[in-house]
Amino acid sequence: MPLERVFSAELIDKLTCTQELDLGGMIRNLSLPQTSPIRHKSANSSMGRMDILPPEILLFILNLLDFQALSRLSRVSRRAKVTVEALLAYKESLEYAPDVLVALGKTRLLRYHSAALLRQTLRADRCVSCLHFGGFLLLPTCERVCFECLHQNYALRMTTLKMARKCFHLTNNHLKKLPILYSIPGTYGVMFQISRRKVYRLVSVKQVKQLAIEVHGSTENVANLMPTTPPRGMAWREFCIFKWFHEAPLEPPGCDLSRMPERTNLVEDNFGGMASIRMPYLSGTGADRGRLCKGCRLVDELHSQGLLPAAVLEDLAPRGIRPSRRLRALTTRLHSREGIVEHIKTCYGANRLLTAWETERME
Repeated sequence: MPLERVFSAELIDKLTCTQELDLGGMIRNLSLPQTSPIRHKSANSSMGRMDILPPEILLFILNLLDFQALSRLSRVSRRAKVTVEALLAYKESLEYAPDVLVALGKTRLLRYHSAALLRQTLRADRCVSCLHFGGFLLLPTCERVCFECLHQNYALRMTTLKMARKCFHLTNNHLKKLPILYSIPGTYGVMFQISRRKVYRLVSVKQVKQLAIEVHGSTENVANLMPTTPPRGMAWREFCIFKWFHEAPLEPPGCDLSRMPERTNLVEDNFGGMASIRMPYLSGTGADRGRLCKGCRLVDELHSQGLLPAAVLEDLAPRGIRPSRRLRALTTRLHSREGIVEHIKTCYGANRLLTAWETERME
């Protein structure tokens, strides 16, 4: 019986990459603000009426506040600043995900998520759609997502206010109930690169559909809003977008979408990446930004060269699934620190690399 390989931290680092790949174009390269030190001037600083609250009640209230409110409170007095900065949710978010806070501020979404919710998401690790590791944050919903689900799951897409109104028969007053993202101009792309120079006001398709059900009374009533054929004057592409938005799942599929049968009339995402940012997973062992497998890259290269064994390809891409689709998903899938070890054990490419390195070492 062959001995099982021991995967040291050094070996895992050799088989994976973390920082050097942006995975297309998400929100990135944001300038982080400077924090101001506490100046010990007033010994009798006060938080006003909040001074009379028991510590546990004060802590409970502060966790319910968003970071915009906490930031304003911290400027009231020295005591307020000390209290806010001692809040665990505040400290962890500033230390491990400061760029997330900046992104929420720049997109005008900071006021929609409480400190407690952000900390909860920071300490979660699963994609809200496939339930595998989610290395990105979808800003409007404060949910973890993975790269493949951002591409495949229409519920995770963003759309304009105009399209939301038209698709789900909503009004501007209805849409005021939703978090509205103000986009950051730049180059983005989930699978397809896009360049956006103007600021767009965008809403989450999932949240729009949930709102439509609330407004129209039931999922059946919302489904009846979808025409069976394109109405006069509607382009085919717009009709396809309507169709996929109406069919966007509100419950997690709970599986790897790249292994599911391919759907027809898929439409490129006009705003892919504009509402998502890399977010580390914080556990008892520290921050984990996720790792990409170099073995999966090798498998992709071997396939493009016609050198991948047929049995390996058949296992990776079941009948009816395009190999290029599966390989794209594998090469863009982030794994957690623990998950990458389990993945490497069965990854054909990783084992090829290991065998090659072991052979070199023995020569």
